[in-house]
Amino acid sequence: MNTIRICIPLLLLMAMPSMAQTLDRIIIPHGLHLENDIDCATCHDGVESSTDAFGSYRPDMDVCADCHDVDDDKTCIMCHTDLDTVGEWEPPTRAAQLFSHGAHMGSGMECADCHGDLAAAPPAIPGKDRCRECHDTADDYADCRMCHAGDEDLVPFDHRAGWENRHGLAATCDPGRCDQCHGPSACLDCHAGDNVEPRVHALGFAYSHALQARGHAFECATCHQEQDDCIACHRAERVLPQNHSRGDWLRPTDGGAHASEGLFDMESCVSCHDEGASEPTCARCHGG
Repeated sequence: MNTIRICIPLLLLMAMPSMAQTLDRIIIPHGLHLENDIDCATCHDGVESSTDAFGSYRPDMDVCADCHDVDDDKTCIMCHTDLDTVGEWEPPTRAAQLFSHGAHMGSGMECADCHGDLAAAPPAIPGKDRCRECHDTADDYADCRMCHAGDEDLVPFDHRAGWENRHGLAATCDPGRCDQCHGPSACLDCHAGDNVEPRVHALGFAYSHALQARGHAFECATCHQEQDDCIACHRAERVLPQNHSRGDWLRPTDGGAHASEGLFDMESCVSCHDEGASEPTCARCHGG
């Protein structure tokens, strides 16, 4: 009980300075303005031709005065949160300082395309997922640098020490998040060869992977893009397809089952027997 009595006053004392330091902010009812047929350009003059985001493009008081009595506190409190600290709060610096409203609006885009339905909710600063609806991911942040300054750190806050060792779960649960910054080759550039075993495949997977590979060929191809991955190991371990063990696979009289397989499904044969024209596998037995 004594601990509780001590902690509660301390929490109140800790909260009081932050409450006292709250500065005025402007929260504009965009929906109300739209209901009165006031378009975006009326208050945000110049934004449609701007080529960077260094300015806030918030309307000055004289713009408000065109419709509102700016000398009436009751009117001002409709948008201002604290009239005693008007002008002291500064909006945070936007990350994408090179963002060009002019380029986007010049291509026919509307404010709502990036900032959402202003009649339903306050405008939102678009996240990268909204950018990706039009812009494809490029390697080395080449596309990001179109809006983000060259000296800006684009690495997310959670990609710090040890991220390489724990990013697998995040990538599995939300691969779309990774795609926002990393191109298709980013994973393969790092996860090439055996540098991720045995964490990707369990021990003994080499002896049990056949069923997995047969049912999930496209999943395997995510990392094993070259047919040589399969051929090199199967040749070294002298692994043969099941039909090659049939008693009628080879017959001197008519060639057996392999003759019909080769006739109707030659692509399956050459997936393993691909020595090339200089020493074709068939020629070893058939001559020529």
